Amino acid sequence: MNARLSSLLVAGGVVLAGIHTGSLLASPSAEAASVARATLVSTSIESTGAGATVHLRVSGSTVQPGVQVLTNPHRVVVDLPGVERGTAVTRKELALLTHPLIQKARLAQFAVAPRPITRLVLEVLPGTQVLVGSTPDGVELHLSPGDGKVQARVESIAVPGQPGTESQPLMAAAAPLPAPLMEVAQAPEVLQALVPAPVVVVPPPVVVAQTSAPLLAPKAAKALAPLPSMGGPFQLLPELAASTVLPVALQAPVETEKTHAAPAAAGPVRAAGRTLGEGRAKYSGSKITIALSNTDIREFLQILADTGKLNLVMDPEVQGSFGFRFTDTPWDQVLDVVLKNAALGKEISNGVLRVAKIDKLQKEEEERKKLDETKALAGELQTITRPLSYAKVSEVQKILKEMLTKRGSAILDDRTNTLIITDLPRNLSVIDDLLQTLDIQIQQVQIEARVVEANKDWQQQFGVKWPQSNSGNVALTSGSSTSTSTPWVGSSSPFWNGTTAFNSPASGQQASIGWTPGKDGATSITAPAGELWLSFLSNRFSINAVLQAMETEGTLKIVSSPKVVTQNNKKATILSGEKIPYPTTQGGAQGGAITVAFIDANLQLDVTPQITNEGTIIMDLKVEKAEADFTRTVNGTPTIIRKAIETQVLVRDGGTAVLGGVYVTNSTRGMTGVPFLSKIPLIGFLFRNNTKEDKNVELLIFITPRVLRQ
Repeated sequence: MNARLSSLLVAGGVVLAGIHTGSLLASPSAEAASVARATLVSTSIESTGAGATVHLRVSGSTVQPGVQVLTNPHRVVVDLPGVERGTAVTRKELALLTHPLIQKARLAQFAVAPRPITRLVLEVLPGTQVLVGSTPDGVELHLSPGDGKVQARVESIAVPGQPGTESQPLMAAAAPLPAPLMEVAQAPEVLQALVPAPVVVVPPPVVVAQTSAPLLAPKAAKALAPLPSMGGPFQLLPELAASTVLPVALQAPVETEKTHAAPAAAGPVRAAGRTLGEGRAKYSGSKITIALSNTDIREFLQILADTGKLNLVMDPEVQGSFGFRFTDTPWDQVLDVVLKNAALGKEISNGVLRVAKIDKLQKEEEERKKLDETKALAGELQTITRPLSYAKVSEVQKILKEMLTKRGSAILDDRTNTLIITDLPRNLSVIDDLLQTLDIQIQQVQIEARVVEANKDWQQQFGVKWPQSNSGNVALTSGSSTSTSTPWVGSSSPFWNGTTAFNSPASGQQASIGWTPGKDGATSITAPAGELWLSFLSNRFSINAVLQAMETEGTLKIVSSPKVVTQNNKKATILSGEKIPYPTTQGGAQGGAITVAFIDANLQLDVTPQITNEGTIIMDLKVEKAEADFTRTVNGTPTIIRKAIETQVLVRDGGTAVLGGVYVTNSTRGMTGVPFLSKIPLIGFLFRNNTKEDKNVELLIFITPRVLRQ
């Protein structure tokens, strides 16, 4: 055992020496100094020609920033590990980071524990090139215009005038695990014995050149390299080891899962896929074969602890005798099966195996969590006030309830739109960043709808009128005067549409025949546009006819254009119309009191817009047009003609979409005439009325949204 431990100690020393030439085995005090927290002191911006330089001043040690690029919209994200956001940089100071290349700037405490991270997010124009580097008092960002995609990288800085000095990257990848360590990396308990505190691999310090030129002047002919993967500037040694595997065997050789350190990735790190069922426990302890009957479980647990080289602590309640039989089974799997069969639980910590009742372990875990929560909630409370400009305090208060600790509270004042927040100081900075994100001006959208109606009518009629008397608009003149008493069929002319077959004044005998081969309203036209009179008169025979014709053509176009402005994700309604009254009887009984009710005839637009990150607009729309038709009434109340559409549509900013349309065509052909006579060739038109009518109705609805720029 002593020889094995000595070999492990020697191997561990060799490994620690080979990880990095400049690595330091930090004591607890050295480790605390290496991760000392710094605080952001101030922010400022300086124009450099067409570009700009952003200065982030940090108190404390030198900051090694990380950078990444996001799209939709274009954003450059700069992380400052080990830096607390603090309260020195106010919202007003952050608002001063304005430049044509910077559209918006946000600063927040991205992480608090175990290591604080302050995150700066800059929304930039397309094509912006960003260089990030450390300075003695903080971090600088150099922005310059460009073409193509937005690119950002951490710039290396070299010390001028010193030969052999090469620039060191600010973001260091984890060093590969040496081969000697692979044999002992399977035993975390051994590593913990070798390394009592986390080992921090510290990269070489970054030295800033003292020159009068700008710190991060971009190179004109050099393009930015691909975005490196995000990572911390150090790697903890215990994270390089695999899960629990104890290389001690009795009857079978040790089976370990060798862990190879992955090389530093040049591109973005992607999460590996996971197969269902991978969460099940994997056993890799040495395999044992054992068969016992009616054995005390305490003695059996001692055997398993000796097999796994673990110290053992058993609760007094661990009692009972059981029978066991296992063949070529990993000892850690045997331990789990035995404890489950006996309704027991285990804890393994620093090489010590503790076995107790499950209820007891669960209770201890709950008490441990309560203690951690009590420690987290310890400390003095602090109260701040935050007036809001754009958000309503009643709506923000609902969100803050989920962010406050159990001791925190948020009181609102509707009159001044102010929040009074009381909570632990470390949580107030997170809440303040949240308020800055929520209390922003919401974009507004103007929505214009156009309802276009086009009606086209055409009608043509031909008819014949056969008058029966010399009166009205068909009266014929006789000489210089108008005869209004001319008989329908008389003994002398003029008379109407008849013949006198026999007339003897001496004997007083008379024979007459009259005809009307077309009645008014059947073969004639109600309102003719033109007439042609045909008349043949004699003492014995008379024919009188009026040929009528009419043609109408009309075009009607109605354009209704409601327009409304609303905020993003807020419903808006615009309405224009009238209320049409109509009488009603109370109770529906005859003789009851008559009251007046109203029906709406409106043009209405209901819309809820949503602006997407791509600049398009999603709209929930309802357009309705109702109008009264006084040509069709019931007891004086007109018919209401409704046209409506309800849909959801995606339209680009300033674009126009056709929501829908209705196209109706009516074609009518009609003939009214005297049977048989109306079918006579050539002269059949004298005994009929021909009607032709075409009607076209078209309805189109257009929508045009526009984002209003402030």
